[in-house]
Amino acid sequence: MENVKFVRSIENGNEMNLYFKICDKLADFVRKNTCYTERGLSLYLDKHNEYCYIIRRSDNYEAIQKDLVETIERISNEKDDAYFYNHLITDNGYPRSPREIHALMRTEYGLADIDEAENDEESDNKDLDIEWWTAHFFIQFGNLLFDKVDVGNDMIHTAASKSEITSLLDMIKSIDKIVIVDDVRKYGPEDIKKLQEELDSTEDDTEDDD
Repeated sequence: MENVKFVRSIENGNEMNLYFKICDKLADFVRKNTCYTERGLSLYLDKHNEYCYIIRRSDNYEAIQKDLVETIERISNEKDDAYFYNHLITDNGYPRSPREIHALMRTEYGLADIDEAENDEESDNKDLDIEWWTAHFFIQFGNLLFDKVDVGNDMIHTAASKSEITSLLDMIKSIDKIVIVDDVRKYGPEDIKKLQEELDSTEDDTEDDD
């Protein structure tokens, strides 16, 4: 039997739920070793061994779904279930970091190089998103085994697209000042504006003293 077989996709607002049938051995292994509660695990892996992989929709999602699903299946089913766990999810039992999994997608399976694309304005976003979401399929599957979750705190994890993450990082890089307050709930927009003006005034006085 295949390790992973795509079953269906369901649109859920701005997210897509992709369902993959997981082979019995892998599903049983997850149930035996997960730190999730039974209810928490059921949000991702149901009694029929269907794994729900949740991703954030992007503008080009419809154009890449077929290639994305085929890529996940191709890599997942290259060898048996032991290889899936010992090579794709872990390095012979040692959990792979997200960076290691991204590197694996690039070096062994020929997917797009995200690191190089950061400096290449002509990079194909389609190929980058396929690499991104394929890697996060394995990252999130590994989370079912290695996440240390709080009892009663059953969270749904959603994989954002590569373009969303890039936009977020660009926004963070554009921030030139951070105002720290004791309790943000005490401050409205006008209070924050006043604090910013006071901070700017203090900086101007410091420059004048120099």
